[in-house]
Amino acid sequence: MAETLILHLPNIGRVAGEIIQGHVDVNIPMALQDKIENVRIMVRGSIVTKLTETRHVNGPNGPRTETYQKTQTVPLLRMDQQIWDNFNSPQNIQILTCPFSMQLPSALPPSFHYSSGSHTVAVSYSISVVGSRHGIFHANRRIRQIFSIVPAATAYELNAREALRQGWNGPWKPIVNNRKMRRGIFGDYADAKVDLMLPDLQSFPMSTGIPFNCHFTTRTKPVHHDDLDHKGEKLFPAPPDSPADVELELKLLGHVRAHGSQHELNVKYELKGSLGDKASVNNVRVTTDEPVWNSLPDHKDKGTWTRGVRFEGVMWLPFAPTFSTATAEWHYQLKFDMDYPGIGNHLVLEFPIHINSGCACPPPPSGSYNTSVPYVYPLPSGPPPMKYLPAGYWSGHDHDWFEGA
Repeated sequence: MAETLILHLPNIGRVAGEIIQGHVDVNIPMALQDKIENVRIMVRGSIVTKLTETRHVNGPNGPRTETYQKTQTVPLLRMDQQIWDNFNSPQNIQILTCPFSMQLPSALPPSFHYSSGSHTVAVSYSISVVGSRHGIFHANRRIRQIFSIVPAATAYELNAREALRQGWNGPWKPIVNNRKMRRGIFGDYADAKVDLMLPDLQSFPMSTGIPFNCHFTTRTKPVHHDDLDHKGEKLFPAPPDSPADVELELKLLGHVRAHGSQHELNVKYELKGSLGDKASVNNVRVTTDEPVWNSLPDHKDKGTWTRGVRFEGVMWLPFAPTFSTATAEWHYQLKFDMDYPGIGNHLVLEFPIHINSGCACPPPPSGSYNTSVPYVYPLPSGPPPMKYLPAGYWSGHDHDWFEGA
């Protein structure tokens, strides 16, 4: 069945500052029959924050609980472009192809969506084709396509991304933690240590693998030399056997604000494809150290055993780039957690990590828009990823397009 308006626009992620090009097919006879006066392209973006609060009040019938929602919308983007009107429409044409071209502002925040029972934040963007019809009883015809945006990476971030893709040969940053522990509540303490090496970068790209080298070492309490042969892995504390024994977690932290109220964000994500993922243990290289005996100078028959294991692999951070606005702010912490036997024997590394888009802004089109030429993304790296956004973003339920048409 023929349609009055058809939007032709690649469904890809966008970079702030790039030029969006597409076209709309207008069925002229159907548009005139439907009393469409003009057709416009409308690009919208906004930050919508919603907070649900509960208040206890005393009324004439006794105490009661009131629940109410605060919603605040911050407009980010509002661009309109008229591409057709019925007063200047060419005659004797069935389908008119109307191209459009619009440049996104360069300072837009990344697309983002999070929703729970009490708070929601949505940083969202859409492009609409609107056929305007005169009169309050004639609803406008509308086609809407939601799309995602990431900020353009800096030159430093782009160079770092390429260095990671080609195999990191730059400096590494050590992150270390150690703690004493014992299996029970009595007796001597043993030691556990973790040494993590990451590329020494200020920020990491969301769409590129990040190499890591994680070395776990343990030293027993004073034991007999033969205890290693007799007790083996049961000799406390034993290094992790498998990459799946180490929990790798990303924390989303930040805040959501709406009309003076604020809610803190604290969300945990398990990273897939690396440590902690039982389905991906083959992606991690495992090297086991030879046990080392350390004799105690004052005990001829006692000493400590030092054992270790090294995990080398790549982790991915497919999440919205770190960003801060007046009503929504989010940042990340990375957590490595090894749980040894006993009560509270967690050896944890937790530190902030900054995520960037790793995407360059595409250059301006080299020529005029040609509807007969298939679309090809102008950069070899391809468009920004979109999979990191949840289904709630694409549904549009938590958005406010403030189109006014």
